[in-house]
Amino acid sequence: MNLHYLSCFVGGCLSLIPAVSQAKQNKRANDERPNILLILADDMGKECLGTYGSTYHTSNLDRFAEEGLKFNYATSQPLSTPSRVELLTGRYNHKNYSKFGFLNQDEHTFAQLAQQAGYKTMITGKWQLGTNSKLPAHFGFDNYCLYHLRYKGNKYAQPQFEEDGVSHENCTENDYGPDYFSDYLLKFMEENKEHPFLAYYAMTLVHDPFNPTPESDDWDIDPKLRFSENDKYFPDMVSYTDKLFGKIMKKLEDLKIADNTIVIFIGDNGTARYIFTPMKDGSVVKGGKGMSLETGTAVPMLARWGKYEYLKHTTADLVDFTDFLPTFAEAMKIDVPAEWDVDGVSFLPVLKGEKNPNAREWVFVHYKPNHVPQAGLEKYSARYFKDHRYKLYSTGQFYDFVEDPQELRPLKKLTPEAKAVKEKFKAMMDKLPKWDLTSKNVPMVVLPGLEPVKAGAAHNKAK
Repeated sequence: MNLHYLSCFVGGCLSLIPAVSQAKQNKRANDERPNILLILADDMGKECLGTYGSTYHTSNLDRFAEEGLKFNYATSQPLSTPSRVELLTGRYNHKNYSKFGFLNQDEHTFAQLAQQAGYKTMITGKWQLGTNSKLPAHFGFDNYCLYHLRYKGNKYAQPQFEEDGVSHENCTENDYGPDYFSDYLLKFMEENKEHPFLAYYAMTLVHDPFNPTPESDDWDIDPKLRFSENDKYFPDMVSYTDKLFGKIMKKLEDLKIADNTIVIFIGDNGTARYIFTPMKDGSVVKGGKGMSLETGTAVPMLARWGKYEYLKHTTADLVDFTDFLPTFAEAMKIDVPAEWDVDGVSFLPVLKGEKNPNAREWVFVHYKPNHVPQAGLEKYSARYFKDHRYKLYSTGQFYDFVEDPQELRPLKKLTPEAKAVKEKFKAMMDKLPKWDLTSKNVPMVVLPGLEPVKAGAAHNKAK
């Protein structure tokens, strides 16, 4: 080969390297759509965070609330899987919730929408939506690191989980599941910092069993104590949640992508009913997980889109779990297909510090857990509409839950304001398909090749 030609050829190839690199950078620079990071804490009512009055140590989340937005009226479902089904699909449970621990496989998710918009997608932490390793990809996630996909063993010390098709069964008591799940998120963000991404961190914290964390005093005393179950560890688990949140926020800053990332932190339902949280005002809040009381559905919700400055740091806008998919769609600049039949309302203007022209006047809860019988949760099944103060059940019971948070006294004599609300909610209730406590959930939908696989056995705890 002619040496002059060879020299020109090699030089030409080398000259392409910075050009290609620059093109990659320009691709991201020209794409102003934000990254989306959704962090879902497990079994955490709003009373767990200092910004809502708790005595627990949550300095990173409290600071995030001071810099961003604190939503005072976010409503979940009372239980984990119903909330996750609603969150992922943007649809109320009477349309698509069939069974605890399962997501009907003909449903569409915000991850699938993100893929259609050209985003990289990832889920880490807790799955609980069906036991088949093909499901994360089926529902739109490019990458995953998950507990409760095929394994239902330990999720804290000596965890069992699956990462992109690879089983992790050989962890020791020195390994802590939440560290793995959060580190996987950090790695994903670093690998995709030049590309818009949607990351969903479904935390295992602070769900029981209430075990020590690596920062608990008992962790270093004896490895056997790492499997101890005691309510006294619950505040430590809340604090560790806060620590991981701080680590994630620092990574966003280090990667220089915080300004163009929407970060949302929420709880999936109320705190466990046997946890009593002391508040700064001297009161004590009993957890309400599984119940339709506010302590079962009033969850913390903090958010920030890094590039925006907020004149006000609290909002009274109503939000329920159907609202996340349309919010993400608006942020990603993609339309939600009409056939997806989504119920939610976008709250993206609020994340920009603007008034939401489509702000909700009410939220809706349809809840029938279809859980294992021994849990005794079916008695809490309910359907209701509510606003900032009033709640109307399908049974006709009407409450002022601000004045009567335990809902012990159905309202009989109504003020003109209360009467107007009740009439509006009744008219809306009458438009829904007939339902009562004896009604069944929608049937399960299992697609060929995605049949449930028997879950792996749990680790034996240290003896």
